[in-house]
Amino acid sequence: MGINIEAPGSYAGSLASVLRSLTLGEGLLRPVISAGKLVVGFGTGIWLNPSAAPIAEGHTGYDASGDVTGVVSRTGQPEMLVWEPASDAVLEINLGNVATAASKLRTAALGGNFGLWVHVASQPGYEPSGSLKGSIAITLTTDTGTGSNANALTVSYNINQVREGWNFLKFVQRNPAAYVAGSGETEYHPFGVAAGSFGTGGASDILNSPITGLKIGVSNFGGATLTFDSFVTGISSGAQIVLGCDAGGADLVDDALPLFQSYGWTGYTAVPARIWDGTESRIMPDLTVPSLSRIQETYAAGWENINHTTNHLPGAITSPKMAELTSAGEIAYELEHVKGLYAAKGLARGVEFYASPQSSSSRLTEKVIAGLDFIAQRHARKPNVSVTPWGVDNLHHLGSSDIGSAAAAGVSSVTSGVASSVVGWQVFSKIKRMVDVIEAYGDTWFPFWHGITHLGDSGSGEDLTGDNLLMTYSAFQMTLDYIAEREAAGGLRVRDGFTGWYYGVGR
Repeated sequence: MGINIEAPGSYAGSLASVLRSLTLGEGLLRPVISAGKLVVGFGTGIWLNPSAAPIAEGHTGYDASGDVTGVVSRTGQPEMLVWEPASDAVLEINLGNVATAASKLRTAALGGNFGLWVHVASQPGYEPSGSLKGSIAITLTTDTGTGSNANALTVSYNINQVREGWNFLKFVQRNPAAYVAGSGETEYHPFGVAAGSFGTGGASDILNSPITGLKIGVSNFGGATLTFDSFVTGISSGAQIVLGCDAGGADLVDDALPLFQSYGWTGYTAVPARIWDGTESRIMPDLTVPSLSRIQETYAAGWENINHTTNHLPGAITSPKMAELTSAGEIAYELEHVKGLYAAKGLARGVEFYASPQSSSSRLTEKVIAGLDFIAQRHARKPNVSVTPWGVDNLHHLGSSDIGSAAAAGVSSVTSGVASSVVGWQVFSKIKRMVDVIEAYGDTWFPFWHGITHLGDSGSGEDLTGDNLLMTYSAFQMTLDYIAEREAAGGLRVRDGFTGWYYGVGR
């Protein structure tokens, strides 16, 4: 099976990356359970265009000679729909009334889940120092009368889910009552998936009832090009968790390593060659980062150390964040120099993977880093990484979560049909909630932490530390205990770092 490893935009990975992708059948695709079914495609004459949106049907991405002239289907669809919003206005396409929709729907019984394949080019605000924009909203109704959306399900995906390049936007409904007005029931979803219902929510149960209508809306996408591939249901994979540490404090070997070894796990470290000290140095003869010995100790225990740049680029002093860099050469320096420094210390395992400091990135950084022969890039957006029969939608923009932060984006929620969200991690109850969401979605999660403290730890796992780079030992231990419990029950699999996740080696 051919895997599209195209990075955002139109540039592709190097030959070495292509050759490595040959391992995907036994590696990355290892957790795939079901290829799913087509709900509806985006071929000519399927979608109505009430907004007079600038759309083009019949797109294949090939010319008559078979040469690639644009974005080609990720799932093998013979035709796709290209949408080029001329402004940030809300625009929509739909399947028409009940009778019309019924004639177009290949699968109406969704069993509570769906996924939309869509490619985004020129996402507004993804230039260096830009302000990201763009959201996609999906409305589904089970109304059997007129197909009214008055009480329908609505699911929208904001910039925390939608990224430049390919996107597989996923939704899994487990408790339909959470979408009914006045029920008091709550359901949780990955951050950036805003689910709710209109009116009473009486036509929002896609778990038990077939859909009779479907519409898709876009907003704040002026200047972008969206290519809609397919709308599917039933694509499923086993849930996975890949654990890593973005610092090398004493707690890494004193607290984290013994716990990992007790579970039979290995993780990864993502530590920069140094923290910005206010003085730049282009030639560094040796690696002097204080955490080196600790990284080497975890490495000797089977962990890997992935690239996290030469400087951490905190932005708080004078060094810019990655997303602020406008020089491709500067971006390349940040990654290539630390690669050499760590290799000289025998830390070569995991060198082909990258984690952006502060999850800071831009169109330019992603392109340069992809061109440097990195397989995958860890950022923050779309924290629920979906493994599909066609691989991961966007290997150069994998989401992750800083579980030590009480201020970082947490999970989305819906109560009685009203969408909301829960901010922060740091305590066990909030982290546990996301573990459950990942298991329900059958996705992969990349949670990472910086430091572990025993100060102020009551043992409950619910103590806030007052520092977004520190979580208590009890919260950390209880988190790992719960993940181990879910793994033992067959609900998920802990992978041995990025190497274990991508190549399928190890546990």
